[in-house]
Amino acid sequence: MLLAGGVYGLLYFMPNLSAIQFIIISAIGMFGFGFFNIVVWAFVTDVIDYHEYLTGLREDGTVYSIYSFARKVGQAIVGGIGGFAIAMVGYDATREAQTQQALDGIHALATLVPAVIYIVVFLILAFLYPLNKKRTIQLAEDLAERRNIKD
Repeated sequence: MLLAGGVYGLLYFMPNLSAIQFIIISAIGMFGFGFFNIVVWAFVTDVIDYHEYLTGLREDGTVYSIYSFARKVGQAIVGGIGGFAIAMVGYDATREAQTQQALDGIHALATLVPAVIYIVVFLILAFLYPLNKKRTIQLAEDLAERRNIKD
């Protein structure tokens, strides 16, 4: 997320790139985001273990379904917000050419907004998310011990 945030922040300060240059640089940022998109599924399994640790119940299906539903709702909301956001910066689909204000706003929406969001997510994961590597290893050991006691 930090890589993605940094790259998109850099793109904000490079408004005169060609489309090819923009795509190449943004692909580097999307690598960071793509990596997070893969790793987030490991977070779900960590949350399942944490839930079992707290409650004594292993509810994989419930946790996965809530996560899947929340992800779909989030994607729908963000899709709608995107339309409102470009309208707010002055985009007008009926115009043959957009105003400079609209173009600048679209550039900020495509670069600065993701940069800020990615960096905020990074900070949350780095400083507020309670299930770091050390904690998840300890959870796995505690759960294994509990399961052995039950058997």
